[in-house]
Amino acid sequence: MPKRKEAEAFAAVGSKDCWHSYSLQVLAPGKFAQVVGDILKGKYSLVSSRADDRATA
Repeated sequence: MPKRKEAEAFAAVGSKDCWHSYSLQVLAPGKFAQVVGDILKGKYSLVSSRADDRATA
């Protein structure tokens, strides 16, 4: 297979704005407090899984 003439361009990695409850568990306490505060302010959103939806129904 021939080599590409141009290098592949990828999108820039942005900041994370959607959080799952499992990913919050591994954060350091200071970062956890900051992210939860931003979720409560509406800056970030919290993604729920189907298992979470079934538990609250």
